[in-house]
Amino acid sequence: MKRLGVWLLGVCILSLNLSAMEGGAAAMKKAGYTLLDMYVKSFQEMAARGTGSGELETNLQAMATEAKKAKEAGEINLVFYAHYARILALTKLIVNPDPGNLLMPVIDREIADFLKDVTGEDVIARTGSVAIGQMANALAEELINLQIYLDTLEKREAMRKKLDEGMTGPPKK
Repeated sequence: MKRLGVWLLGVCILSLNLSAMEGGAAAMKKAGYTLLDMYVKSFQEMAARGTGSGELETNLQAMATEAKKAKEAGEINLVFYAHYARILALTKLIVNPDPGNLLMPVIDREIADFLKDVTGEDVIARTGSVAIGQMANALAEELINLQIYLDTLEKREAMRKKLDEGMTGPPKK
């Protein structure tokens, strides 16, 4: 019974047609790359001007707004949106620490989960250059993962169809 439930869940998931992937892979790539560029350019501009976290906060809000608009317009799918939103949220947590340490348990848990999910690593240090380096590495890895995701949209769609056919049998004539 348990196997049947897992199989049915798998068929349902594979049968989902993500609107942004169906015929819209090119549009999704464009919107996705625009969002990734916004993130990277934000840091490049801050480094060039020597500005601080106040400007980053404004930029993160703008990126979150653009991502939400793109999701609602069907320009990006939920997979891309979830990963991108997580990058933005973690960046905010890292750059704007909790002054009274009220949220520290939540922040520590989110950072630990992100590191484990993306790099497979445990937290080495909570503060200092080692902690910053570890998070910077994980954020860079996740940005690369999103770039690869966008680059392989068409191939993913074909693989999903093939996998779906394999699970449900050959198409009926």
